[in-house]
Amino acid sequence: MTQNDSPLYPVNLDISGKRCVVVGGGTVAARKIRALLLCGGRVQIISPEVCRAIRDLAAAGSIQLLERTYQAGDAEDAFLVFAATNDPVVQKRIADDVQRFHVLLNSATDPALSDFHVPAKIRRRDFVITVSTGGGSPALALLMKEKLAEAYGEEYGVLVEMMARIRQQVVHADSVAEENRALFKSILDLPVLDCIGREDWDELKALLSPILPPGLDSAALVDELVAHIRRS
Repeated sequence: MTQNDSPLYPVNLDISGKRCVVVGGGTVAARKIRALLLCGGRVQIISPEVCRAIRDLAAAGSIQLLERTYQAGDAEDAFLVFAATNDPVVQKRIADDVQRFHVLLNSATDPALSDFHVPAKIRRRDFVITVSTGGGSPALALLMKEKLAEAYGEEYGVLVEMMARIRQQVVHADSVAEENRALFKSILDLPVLDCIGREDWDELKALLSPILPPGLDSAALVDELVAHIRRS
């Protein structure tokens, strides 16, 4: 697990229900935990001492907490391991151990030990933008994240939800791919994002009505969309 001259391969992982081990009990570990829980990970924490935020999550049953030091074999059957301690010796011991089980490791303190890096990201529901510098400059990644967060608001997440609902209705075994692409482009060419940002749902219905295929009711679609986002 050493860095080389090859670029990192970007990928989105499905961690739902998978065991993700975080070693460490401080604020860095707490940030990792929150991100993993958001994506459905089954999180296990290993640390002799933990901060209040982690203890509260354990008390609520959201995570499994093992209040001890990392032991050889703790990485077995894990999907991902995050080494988030401030002890270089422990970090190296974790890195050596995960190799035995072919488990991917992220080391918070030493990029050279990492199999993957966690990019800076903004999340608007299922709309996610990530920024990575390959561990070279976390400060630059954070700066770009802040700029992107200003440019892309919550309306983008709602737009993705709307497009997904339309796609579920029109994409099927008998549909024509080129026709579907033309439909999606025509929708995105309309000022739908502006309507969502202003929460002008009546105008959104009016925009969609002429271009949606027969059988797809724009009013029902938008009403269901609004109900969903208000619940979530």
